[in-house]
Formats: sequence, C-alpha cells, structure tokens
Amino acid sequence: MNFIKRGFLGITRKKGKSLILLAVIFILGNLISGAISIQQATGNVETNIKDRLGTAATLELDHEAVEDLSEEEWLEIENIDIDLIKQIGALSYVKYFDYNTSTYLGSESIESYQGEETEDEVVMMGPSMDFKLNGINYAPVIDFEEQKGKLVDGRVFTQDEVDNGTSVAIISTKLAEKNDLNVGDTFTLENAVYTYDEETGEEDVVTSRDVVLEVIGLFEPQSIKEDIEVDSDTGMIDWMDIEYQNTVYVPNEIVASENRYHMEEYMKEDEEFAKMMEEEGDSFEYYTPMFYLNSTEDSEAFEEEVAPLLPEFYTVINATDQYDSIAGPMESMSKLAKYVLLVAVIATVLITGLVVLLFLRDRKRELGIYLSLGERRIRVVGQILIEVMVVAVIGITLSLFSGNLLAGQVSDMMMKANENQDEYYEEYIYFGDTQIDLTTEDVIDSYEVNLNSSYVLGFYGIGLLTILISTVIPLIYIVRLNPKKILM
Repeated sequence: MNFIKRGFLGITRKKGKSLILLAVIFILGNLISGAISIQQATGNVETNIKDRLGTAATLELDHEAVEDLSEEEWLEIENIDIDLIKQIGALSYVKYFDYNTSTYLGSESIESYQGEETEDEVVMMGPSMDFKLNGINYAPVIDFEEQKGKLVDGRVFTQDEVDNGTSVAIISTKLAEKNDLNVGDTFTLENAVYTYDEETGEEDVVTSRDVVLEVIGLFEPQSIKEDIEVDSDTGMIDWMDIEYQNTVYVPNEIVASENRYHMEEYMKEDEEFAKMMEEEGDSFEYYTPMFYLNSTEDSEAFEEEVAPLLPEFYTVINATDQYDSIAGPMESMSKLAKYVLLVAVIATVLITGLVVLLFLRDRKRELGIYLSLGERRIRVVGQILIEVMVVAVIGITLSLFSGNLLAGQVSDMMMKANENQDEYYEEYIYFGDTQIDLTTEDVIDSYEVNLNSSYVLGFYGIGLLTILISTVIPLIYIVRLNPKKILM
C-alpha cells in the first residue's frame, strides 16, 4: 500500500490519538497566533506613528556631550556652515532640504493677528515685535510641501528672488484679512534697536529702519488647528497658531540683512558687547538646516552617513527619534509578545515532540512489520510526517482565527488597563517650528489586531516549521528501529 495512503488511514483509524495531537497543536497554536498578532499590531503602531512624525531630520548640538564644557570650550564650537548643509542635502536619502534663519520685527502700520476671541482685548503700545520673519532658501517653501501650510492665493518664490534677496513675502490669510492686504500690495515692518537702562528698567528705541515687503502669496495653516484659538475648556490661547498666523515667509537674505543691521547698530551703543563680538569674530548668521528624507526607513542610514561629516559635538536628530518618548506601552506589549512567542515555540517543540514520541512507541510493532516487509525507512518516516502534518495544518488553521481573536481580547484588556492608570494624556512633540500633538486615542486607534496576508503567511510558516522540527526529533527513533528485535 502507498505510504501516503497509509498516512491518511493512520489518522482516521486512530481517531483518539489524532484528536489528542490536534488539541495539543490547537492550544499551542493559539499562543503562537496571539503572540504574532500582538507583534504585528504593535509594529503597525510604530509604522503609523512614525509616518505621522514624518521624515524630517536636522543637525543639533549633542546636549549630553556639551553639558560639561567650559565657557572657553563653548566658544570654540564650530557652526554648521552652508557648504556642509548643501553637501548633506545632496545625499541620495534626501528628498529636499532647506536652511532657515529668522527674526522678530514689529510694525506701526499693520496689526498682528491675536486670535478671534482676544481681538478686542489686545492693546498695542508701539512696535509689537509680533511678526516672525522666517527666511527660506527652498523656493517652493518646505512648509507647504509638508502640509504645515497651504498656498491659497498668489504664488511661491522664484529661485532668483531667493538668491537675490528680493523684498517679497508670503503671509497668512488671517493676517491679510486683518490689515486688508491682497496679493500685489506692500506692507511695512519695523526693525527697531532697543537699549536697556538698568537704573530705570526702561527700554528705549535708539534707531530703526523700515522693511517694505510685497505680498506675492497667501497661505492657510493646515497642521495647526487654525479655527481654535481659544480652548473652550481651559480658555487658553493657542499661541502656536497665533505665531504661525503672524509668520512672514521671505528669502533668507532679507532676514540675514536685518539681523546684521540690528547687531551692528546695537554694537554702536554697547562698546563692551561690541568688543566681545569682535574677539569672537561672530558673523551674526546662524542657519537651522532641515532635511526631509525619501522614507522614514532611511533615517538610520542617513544618520550613519552624515555623522562623520559633522563638526565635533553635533549630532543628527530625526523626527522619528521622538517615537521612543511615546512608545512605552507599545514597546512593553511588543516585548511581552516576543517572550510569549519564544516560549510558545519552545513549548510546542517539546510537548509535540513528546506526544509524537509516545505515539511512536505504542506503534513500535506496526513500524517493525513495515520495515521487516522491506519498506524503506524514508517511506515510513514520510508516513509519520503525513499523519502529524495533516493534523497540524488543521490545528494551526483553527488556531489562526481563535488566536487572533484571543490577541484582540487580551490587547483590549491591556489598553483599558493603560487608560485606567492614565485616563488621558497628550504628548506635545516639537520639531523645528512644528508641533505634533499625540493623544492616548491616537495611539489606541493605530493599534489594530487583524488578519492579513503577512500575518497568515508568517503564522503558517512559524507554526508548520515548529511542528516539523518537533516531529523530526522523535523520528530518529524510527531510524534506529531493528525489525528483528521487535518481532522476536
């Protein structure tokens, strides 16, 4: 009789033993299935949250490395220069990049936006210094590319305007509405230089100059909740929104020019400060680089390639690094799932191996007869493998669904336990000028246990391989059988 047919007959004729093996594989399969489900779900959370954090990367001082430096050592730290920024920006991992400088200016001719609920309460005395002049070098404006803002009227900069420092600007629609400004209009900001009188505690304007800009575009915030300036529960003003509404995008050279003017004029009034700046040889120009990568998966490779290029004490900071600050519960669940999976696999190998070995010992005479009749050992081994693997496929298929359901129930319990410990938390992550707010609900929504092709293939692969290993070990018993001794 064909050994394959004997294998299937062995399953049906020994129903009791087949059911016992099925039950063992089903129970252990549930553990494996549940562990894989939880691991997959926590992996989805990491992917979703990192996608939300984005692909941004920047260069900053390593605060741990510089915290013990002396004042002299601090002064010797190099700045990141533009040539290095461009060199890094040319790497294959970078989709686009920019480097920015900014300053705050006031105005006596236009009013800043202060939020819908506070408009009547704000009384301005002299230049407000509420307008953030945000320099850019990437003409299409990275904030618009990354959906922090959206151009709704007019146009973005041309590269010639950026390179030549043309006096053009893009402002928010609310700032434009408040001051009745349209595309093509001009407005004036004031770069005022103040001195501080230590005796009276008063600040005096010693000099100032006007900065006249032409409006070429209007934008609306996207990532910031622009329609909620005052929290209805706490009455707190959304300062991040207000600052962004008062942001004025201009070429970098406009900001650099105003910073130079301010520092030079201030140095004329403060000789001690001027002497210190001359000794340091400071250029007054500081740029914050921002690189946007092709994918969050490029973050590690980008960091490894950039690190050797940086001056001492500088490091690469990726937006995805912030995941670690909010991933505590997910990391705990992922580690727990890994331990459960490891224990389940080891237990399956041991328990299933012992069950198969016991069944083989009971069938010693039957196997001896096959061998004495001239049946090759490999065919006898094949028969036993068929008997075990067919039952294993049934058991694993059943546990595929029940284990996934069990993982969902366990996950819900763990999530509720987390919510009971901390009913609500909101984590604010600041990266560059961007605020990302993540809540308990965001994390929970990202966590989802479901059936998909990668889970099914992974589970069948791990499950069947584990059963195969646990079966092969007892099969050594068959190879060592001596049919003459058995039948004597």
